[in-house]
Amino acid sequence: MKTQTILLRIAGFISSLFVFSHLLFYRMFGWETTLNCLSNTNRAIFLTYHAICILTLLFMGIISVFQTKVLLGSPLKYSVLGFFSFFYLIRIVAEFSLFGISSSSLTIVIMCTVPMIFYAIPLFSKPIMK
Repeated sequence: MKTQTILLRIAGFISSLFVFSHLLFYRMFGWETTLNCLSNTNRAIFLTYHAICILTLLFMGIISVFQTKVLLGSPLKYSVLGFFSFFYLIRIVAEFSLFGISSSSLTIVIMCTVPMIFYAIPLFSKPIMK
């Protein structure tokens, strides 16, 4: 259980790093002006989905860091950790299919592979008995 707890907390910390980096995107990429090429509806949809992504990453970080033992002891661990792991798998696939290969691809793939694996490992270990 100790290994699973450490892995989930590391994954939660990485998810929290993604929260902070995504919070900087608006300014970093100049979205105030660069998103003006989109229609108002498309811009609103884009920003809404970005906010949902930040909220999801925040949830992943909080649950993984502060509710680790509760999560590991719950039957919900399979669906929650499966979702967390699948979230990062989608991001890895999107890196190549939507963004293409770039100079930052290796960093993004590594930063997404680590939490994906760390969230998946407890799915294949024995349930914790209370």
